[in-house]
Amino acid sequence: MTQSTTRRSSRATKAEHVGMAMYPATVSRTQRLTPHLVRVTLSGDELRGFRDDGPDQRFKLLLPLAGQDRPVIPDPASWYDSWLAMAPDVRPVLRTYTIRAARPERGEVDVDLVLHEPAGPASRWAAKATVGDQVALYGAWAEYEVSESVGRQLIVGDHTALPAIGAICERMPEDTGADVVIEVSGPADQLPIATPQGVSVRWLSSVEAGPGAALVDAVKSFPAGQEWGYAWVAADRDTVATVRRHLVKRRGLSPADIMFMGYWRTDGAIDD
Repeated sequence: MTQSTTRRSSRATKAEHVGMAMYPATVSRTQRLTPHLVRVTLSGDELRGFRDDGPDQRFKLLLPLAGQDRPVIPDPASWYDSWLAMAPDVRPVLRTYTIRAARPERGEVDVDLVLHEPAGPASRWAAKATVGDQVALYGAWAEYEVSESVGRQLIVGDHTALPAIGAICERMPEDTGADVVIEVSGPADQLPIATPQGVSVRWLSSVEAGPGAALVDAVKSFPAGQEWGYAWVAADRDTVATVRRHLVKRRGLSPADIMFMGYWRTDGAIDD
C-alpha cells in the first residue's frame, strides 16, 4: 500500500493532506437510501490503514470490466499513468466519488452513489451491486477546511454533493453558522442531516430549466446584505462556475475563500 503526503492548497489553514493509497475492497452491504441514492459499504483488510483526510474526501473508484471478477489494479506508485497505459480491454472503469463515512477500525467505508438516467457505468454498477463484488479505491483527498475565525459559511451542492455535504455538516463545531442549499430530484430524495443549531438547510427540487437552475436562483435570492466568510460549492461544472461568478462579482467574496468543484458535466462524466 503506497501512500504519499501532499500539502493541501487550502483556503484557510494550509494543512497537509494525509497519505493517499490504493485499497482493494469488497462490497459487504448495500442500502437504498432514496429513490436515486444507494449506499454501498466497502470492506477490506487494507482499509484498516485508511487515513481520514476531511469530511468531503474524494477518491477514485475502480470497477471491473464486463467479464472480470475484480478490477485490474494499476501500479499504486504511479497509478494514473499506469491506468492510462492499460489496454482498453483491461483498463478498469474509473469514477470519482466521495466517502460518506469511514470506519478504519473495522476496515469499512460507506459510499453513497447517485442513480441516474441515462445511466453510466458506475450508476449501472451501483444499481446492481451485491455482497462480494470486488472493486478498488484510490484516495482520499479532502478540500473543505476553514479556520475558526471564518464567520458564516455557504454550502451549496446538488444530489452528487449530498454525501460530502452530510459529512461536512456532521463535523461542524457546535458554534458554526452556515447556510446550506441542496438540490435533489424531489422531496423523496431528501435525507436527514445532522447540523449545529446555527446551520440552516434549504432543500430544492430540480426544475425544468435544467440541473442547477434552482441552486443558482436560491443563492441569488439571499438578501443583498448577507455575507459569508467562506463558500463550498459542488455540482455540475456549469452551475458551479455560475455560482462562483455571482459570489465574487455580486457578493464580494474573495476567490481565495471559495472552494468550488465541478463533480460532473452535463455532457458526460468528469473522468472521461
